[in-house]
Amino acid sequence: MEKFVKDILEQRKLEAEKKASDTLNKALNDDVFKVIYSKYKALMIEKAKNDVYDKPFDDKKLNDALASLKKRLNELGIKYSDISPKYTCKKCEDTGIFEGKECSCVKEIKSSELLKKSGLSFKPHTFEDSNFSLFDKPELLQKFYDVMKTWCQTPTTIKNIIISGASGVGKSFLLECMLSELIKQKKYVLYTTAFTMSQNLLKYHTTFDTSKESILSPYLECDVLIIDDLGSEPIFKNVSEEYLYLILNQRLFEQKPVIISTNLTLSEIQDRYGERIFSRLVSKNVSKLFKIENSDLRLKKN
Repeated sequence: MEKFVKDILEQRKLEAEKKASDTLNKALNDDVFKVIYSKYKALMIEKAKNDVYDKPFDDKKLNDALASLKKRLNELGIKYSDISPKYTCKKCEDTGIFEGKECSCVKEIKSSELLKKSGLSFKPHTFEDSNFSLFDKPELLQKFYDVMKTWCQTPTTIKNIIISGASGVGKSFLLECMLSELIKQKKYVLYTTAFTMSQNLLKYHTTFDTSKESILSPYLECDVLIIDDLGSEPIFKNVSEEYLYLILNQRLFEQKPVIISTNLTLSEIQDRYGERIFSRLVSKNVSKLFKIENSDLRLKKN
């Protein structure tokens, strides 16, 4: 588990437990509540011991003590639920581990943090935001969006999705919708522009200390990699093609999806990136190419 994830979880846990502790201490300033709480704790300990030694226990006494405790808290204007920590993740109680495995909240934290670093300065759009009336063929485009939403929600053998089309037809908007839906499905998603990825790959290539692995690892480890506007980025010799191939090949081997938007045609992708990368992007049985043909949305909105 990455250090930044641990730090976030520890902070969440600490804040939840401190807030509950402060509320309990406030209640304990009341002498009546203090007596009731001490009795309740003693009964809880007694019950735990009896359970260990398989001895009978009078649950009514514990229930009566709990009722008295709640009643006194209510008189003090304090909710019973507020004296227990309200963890952000109810499953793992902000430990990051659930039933011996990494909790799904860890992926959510990773996706959220990566989203902050992705260059998006705004909350990404969702499928619910879509307004197809702005397009020439709204029914056809809505059907396509529905297919993409289903793909986000349902496991499938299709791992590579390439969305091609001219500028302004809604490719980036669709990627944002898919990003939002995948995060909703608790997937660890990395959204990046091709330009940002290209700069990061150059940085990885020219870094020679232990920090370099943290540059490349998100591209390999995320559940879904989204690359917006492939073909617009600069190509760096001995860097761009080599590391892009490494990423695509490793993800294909591990059956981890890649979603790409591009203005390029298939033949232009092949010419620009070469046969090795092209074969990984357009791999038989696991890749789908979708082409959006429509008038420029930005012109129509104006």
